[in-house]
Amino acid sequence: MTTETGGPLQGDHVFSTIHRLEFDVPWPPKHVAAYVIDGPEPILIDAGAPGEEAAQTLEAGLERVGYTVADIDHVLVTHPHSDHVGQVPTLRATGATVHAPAVALERLERDPRTVRSTVREVAMSAGYRGEILADVVDDQLESFRRSSRLLDPEATVPIVPDTPVSVGGYDFEPLETPGHETSHLCFESDLEGETALFTGDALIEPFRAGAFDVGLEWGAYDGLERYVTAMDRLEKTTATYGYPGHGPVFEEPRRVVERTRERIETLISETRDALAAIEPATPLAVAEQRVGSVRYTAPVMDTMATLGALERRGTVAFDLEDGVRRYRTA
Repeated sequence: MTTETGGPLQGDHVFSTIHRLEFDVPWPPKHVAAYVIDGPEPILIDAGAPGEEAAQTLEAGLERVGYTVADIDHVLVTHPHSDHVGQVPTLRATGATVHAPAVALERLERDPRTVRSTVREVAMSAGYRGEILADVVDDQLESFRRSSRLLDPEATVPIVPDTPVSVGGYDFEPLETPGHETSHLCFESDLEGETALFTGDALIEPFRAGAFDVGLEWGAYDGLERYVTAMDRLEKTTATYGYPGHGPVFEEPRRVVERTRERIETLISETRDALAAIEPATPLAVAEQRVGSVRYTAPVMDTMATLGALERRGTVAFDLEDGVRRYRTA
């Protein structure tokens, strides 16, 4: 089942107690994964995409490995993005106890009006204006509200980073791994004599998930440094296999940590070159120069996080004009 080079694993899983479910999503790589762990109280790591089609996928996937939705006793959530909490309401309705990062629950309990005001201010700092600014703010607020509805903080058990948790007969070590999402946790557990690491979107074999961290809120310019901190933590894992939210299961998570570091350095280099070509420039303009299209906010948030890292390295600086950041090489 493994490749000779120690690369991605092409099968469903390595451990006989773990079963992979895949849900369709409209963005690359066109799927998101969740994992069932067998036991007296079956566990689901993450909960797939939202919607009726995904609910049918959940039901069919569980049936394939010998379960019904009602058989799942626990759900462990790596982070509150909608493609990882989409079927939480379905599972909760049939009796599952849902466990999620404490930081995520705290953030989802904030006043939406405060979130809207902050998002607008930060989006303006990146260079958004006019109707596009209004659309971006609306999209970010809807994402916040959707995650809050799906996860329901008041009905969810909080998980504290780096504090071991026992769920369904298994012990998990929740590793604080921000950067892609500020509350992100990976879960490490000993299974069948080896250690498995459920990596969510923090560690993926074929690519690096974006440095979105807090989204378009203050802290967006710190996201890449937090990503690097997450890699520092994952570098210490003893796991032999990684079970990611996207892409195939892989061997040797520490090897993938090093590949992720290389991808981060590539992002830094590309962002620095893009800025040098058009400086002074807003983060939005630098993102356009770097990737060509910013129809979605993902490359803009990646760019904001990278410019913040470059600023702290002393290689770029910015001037603030009417709330807008205009970066230049230092």
